Amino acid sequence: MIKHTTYSAIVIIFLILVRSTMLASGQTSTAQISGNVSSSTGESLPGVSLVLGDLNLGTITDIEGNFRLDHIPEGNYELQASCMGFESFQKNVQVSLHEQIKLNIVLQEKTYSINDVVVSGKSATRRVIEQAYQVSSVSAKDMFNSTADAKAVMNRISGVRIQEDGGLGSNIDFTLNGFSGDQVKFFMDGIPMDNFGSSLGLGDLPVNMIEQVDVYKGVVPVWLGTDALGGAVNIITNRKNDYLDASYSIGSFNTHRASLNGAYTNPETGFTVRGNFFYNYSDNNYDVLAEIVENNTIVDTAEVERFHDRYRSGTIKLETGYINKKYADNLLLGIMASANDKEVQHGATMHTVYGGIMRNSQSLIPTLRYSKKNLLADGLDVSLYSALNFSESQVIDTLRGVRYNWLGERTISETSDGQVSNNGEFFRTFTTLNEEEFTSQLNAGYALSTRSSLAFNYAFNYFHRKAFDTENPDNIDNRFPKSMTKQVLGLAYKFDPNPKWSMTLFGKLFFLKAKTSKEFDFALETQRTEAIENSQQNWGYGFASTYFVLPQLQLKTSYEHTSRMPMPLEIFGNGLFVDANPDLGPEQSDNFNIGTEYRLNLNQQHRLAIGSSFVYREADDLIYTVVTVSSPKTHYDNLNKTRVLGVEGNFQYNWKELFHLGANVTFQDITDQAELIYNESYTGTGWQKNFHHGFRLPNKPYFFGNANAGLTLHELKQPGSSLSLNYFFNFVEQYFLTWAEMGSTNDKYVIPRQISHDMEVGYSFQNGKYNLSAECRNIFDTRLYDKYYLQKPGRSFSIKLRYTI
Repeated sequence: MIKHTTYSAIVIIFLILVRSTMLASGQTSTAQISGNVSSSTGESLPGVSLVLGDLNLGTITDIEGNFRLDHIPEGNYELQASCMGFESFQKNVQVSLHEQIKLNIVLQEKTYSINDVVVSGKSATRRVIEQAYQVSSVSAKDMFNSTADAKAVMNRISGVRIQEDGGLGSNIDFTLNGFSGDQVKFFMDGIPMDNFGSSLGLGDLPVNMIEQVDVYKGVVPVWLGTDALGGAVNIITNRKNDYLDASYSIGSFNTHRASLNGAYTNPETGFTVRGNFFYNYSDNNYDVLAEIVENNTIVDTAEVERFHDRYRSGTIKLETGYINKKYADNLLLGIMASANDKEVQHGATMHTVYGGIMRNSQSLIPTLRYSKKNLLADGLDVSLYSALNFSESQVIDTLRGVRYNWLGERTISETSDGQVSNNGEFFRTFTTLNEEEFTSQLNAGYALSTRSSLAFNYAFNYFHRKAFDTENPDNIDNRFPKSMTKQVLGLAYKFDPNPKWSMTLFGKLFFLKAKTSKEFDFALETQRTEAIENSQQNWGYGFASTYFVLPQLQLKTSYEHTSRMPMPLEIFGNGLFVDANPDLGPEQSDNFNIGTEYRLNLNQQHRLAIGSSFVYREADDLIYTVVTVSSPKTHYDNLNKTRVLGVEGNFQYNWKELFHLGANVTFQDITDQAELIYNESYTGTGWQKNFHHGFRLPNKPYFFGNANAGLTLHELKQPGSSLSLNYFFNFVEQYFLTWAEMGSTNDKYVIPRQISHDMEVGYSFQNGKYNLSAECRNIFDTRLYDKYYLQKPGRSFSIKLRYTI
């Protein structure tokens, strides 16, 4: 639970922020018109042209649909707004001296024909997809009434596969076109989520705070400022100026999820307050098929209930400041506080079960966000984000001599002299990790002309950790503070030779410096632990290009040579099931993508989209998780050379606003390509044959897909109501848990083929103000597994209530 002191700190800081921003307000000396432009579905519209008649004064909306016109003389004017695919908008505006007018403009979609080609208004997700980068974008709007979270939204995108340790709150492994873990970076509104802390993960984020999710596959735009190896995910939250969205759901395994999201903006002063609150709880007491062990011997295999897997988390996020001012389009100060605690049922595998191990964490993060278009000069856009994370986490294993089996039965472990063992369940510890992390990201873009522009990014990250174990205060490794400094610089040039063709060239520099400790000469008289430094520098470059062969047929290609520096978890470990590896090096990759997409609209009655892409990766020193099936511990290491060959396809069909049908499928062949490996051991150090050469990497799905279908009936029984019914199908082909060439045919560890079905039904009335929905996941109660052969929840039910204005 979030501590009382944390809540008090949030309230005090929030009041200070509100007071300071109110004192900073002032009246402009000239008349001004500002506001927001959106579509009839509520999506913000960037790139809308606005002109004030008779003054030759105009502007265009930014990425969030905001605009501002300054230095307007007193008088009566006609304001015109226009955008391709939308009906033109006109409004008479009476302007008085020094007046500030706020307008919210809604454009209606229009369909018309040019040489037999149908052109219609483009949604925010459609505009993202049409970038030169290989990117998938999905709107979360249709999922607002479901109990889905951020990871559920992403798991329905082609090329994406999310592996989980178990139920709500479990660790996840995000895989994108063969790359996983921290090789894929996550952002929220373009802001790195690296420093959000362990108490705020993808499984915690409610779908109601998300507007859309953009998944960049392979090549990552410079403006995201990251050292991602295989792609990036940008979660875009609801940026409406005024709204309220509240929901509560209850489901199987005593699962409860609540969220409250909203914003208020003063149309006269531009003062705004935005907030998100969400809470998650689950006992995760679903049934699993497990081995029953007595006296270190397997005596039975039985269906049992998980008994030590409770999870709860809470987060509050507040921002306040000003928007659409002369000095800033956005100037927002914020605070984010989150906390969680989790009972640990097992380690990396289900081989050993625990009944007393706990983990918890708390984070407090003050933030600053600033952006301004046309700063000091026309065409110069600047944005800055900074955050400081103070977090504390604990790993607790303090039971003495107690052992559990999967029936929840306790046994006492004794020493040879009949005394109760002093050992913990895994290893006796009460470790507290105090971590501080500072992140700052600066973006600047300059339009050289209507067809070319430059973009610059500088990202800085500093991480520092102190550890102390009350059960083992003399732990020498904890005497060495651990720190990491990472910097990324990027420069990109974008050029559009003509309206059909767009090209972007870019380069990046990566810097890393880590301070930690290392044990030398293990088991020798000279065994010791010493402080070490690890400094690394790499660079990258690439291009992205797109060409419209026809208005409805788009081709894309991109290439990138890039690097990814190790993350703190990978170098320092986590104090429990992940060991440190201070020698871990950066991974490098050459990524090539080529794709195509075809879209056809027939009189707004039938809409069809078909897409496909090919992926080729060659990665050196790939960072991967080393797993032993019989051990709960893992660590990270470098794999000399790997190759990824992949292809994916997607299909989407819509009939009016009544019926939709979609599917996607992914095949990815990820193989170890190193012929020789360097082995360091007591029996002999040197290069030796790699027996894994040519085999697929273990524990990574290689063939998977999903499909969905839905029916929506409008104006059912009463005006402004709708009834929706949705079906989801998921498929994962069987894959190996360990290297495929190891073991005999009968005892290979294989995660079996998995097929599951989900259903949801929802009813809305008063134009979506009140909503009720019900879901059933894994309808046929199929036994589903994920990484390391961990069993996922069986059939579950949930209902959700939602209110929005």
